[in-house]
Amino acid sequence: MAKVKFTKRPSPVLAEHRPLYKVSQALLIIDICGRGKKCSLIKLHLLNWALKSRSRVELLQNAVRTKSLSLPVWGFDPALAIALQLSVEEGLLEIEGNSIGITKKGADFLAEINKYHDSLAVEKDALKLIGKGLTEPMVSGAAKGWE
Repeated sequence: MAKVKFTKRPSPVLAEHRPLYKVSQALLIIDICGRGKKCSLIKLHLLNWALKSRSRVELLQNAVRTKSLSLPVWGFDPALAIALQLSVEEGLLEIEGNSIGITKKGADFLAEINKYHDSLAVEKDALKLIGKGLTEPMVSGAAKGWE
């Protein structure tokens, strides 16, 4: 009988699952699409979901244009949830009632991201297309009925 031997090797983590990337992405979402440097958790997950494909960004652009969001469901990313928890623990974000807001430390980190125009450029451009037109009532209205 033949023996099989396994050699454990490190495996790379996809960039999209790296905490630093998700933390940066969350800060950008709140900064570009949030009101008053705040955003609800459900809106964060919606915009994170949208950033995964151009067609999803276009879907949200259309929702902003028509002032009506009618998505039956969108994905919740565990990597984002972990990044948000790390961000709160590191003092980059803070929970304020039903919203998540950027702290002074988070704003400083965001300034470093924005200092380099090519840093997360695709994400910045996509979020700017959506802007602040996607309101919390639109998001919560679309999520109504999930329960």
